[in-house]
Amino acid sequence: MKNILIHCAMEKEGEKIAKALKLNKKEEIKKVENCKINNFTTTYVGQAKNTNMTLLITGIGKQKTAIGLTKYLCENVKPDLIINIGYAGSTFAKIGSWVSINKSYNLEWDITGEEKYTMKDLGGQDLVTIDELEKLPCYSAECFVNSSSFKENVIFDMELHSVSLLADLYNIPLVSLKKVSDNLSLDDYYKTVENNELMELESSVKYIEQFTNER
Repeated sequence: MKNILIHCAMEKEGEKIAKALKLNKKEEIKKVENCKINNFTTTYVGQAKNTNMTLLITGIGKQKTAIGLTKYLCENVKPDLIINIGYAGSTFAKIGSWVSINKSYNLEWDITGEEKYTMKDLGGQDLVTIDELEKLPCYSAECFVNSSSFKENVIFDMELHSVSLLADLYNIPLVSLKKVSDNLSLDDYYKTVENNELMELESSVKYIEQFTNER
């Protein structure tokens, strides 16, 4: 049976998707003695469309994502696919729309004259995309992006590049679905995410199901 791992950063993202997929919160999680990692990861498990589903919530940011996802991959069966889902900002994409990410970059990564936005040997893979959605690159930042020098249409988040690095390292195909929450405005983000109808995440299920054993 196929194993799909869904990754979200925030509880408010993951809980909606877990409920839509009818996944159950996993209470018995392997603890690491005297380690703070036990405090910020949450896992939901279940089956949908004859496929094993696990939803992992790691917390916000590239660091927590890398730590939580590494722990998961070391302790569990290697997934056949990782699907990253969450809210994200954009330069021009329509607020409330779904975007399928085709490339992942690290906004702060810059070794002058050698590497910019990504390492040469890790994390530069093409992501698996959804045919019917707009396809854009995503730049993962250390903080909320309020302004940008990019002239083209791009996405900004705070986690995806860590997921991309680990997916490439473990040779796991990666899908990333982003719901656009703002066009580089923190004020707009907080206003928009309160609009439950516009910023629902449950519709991601129809895209997730494209990768299950029963389509």
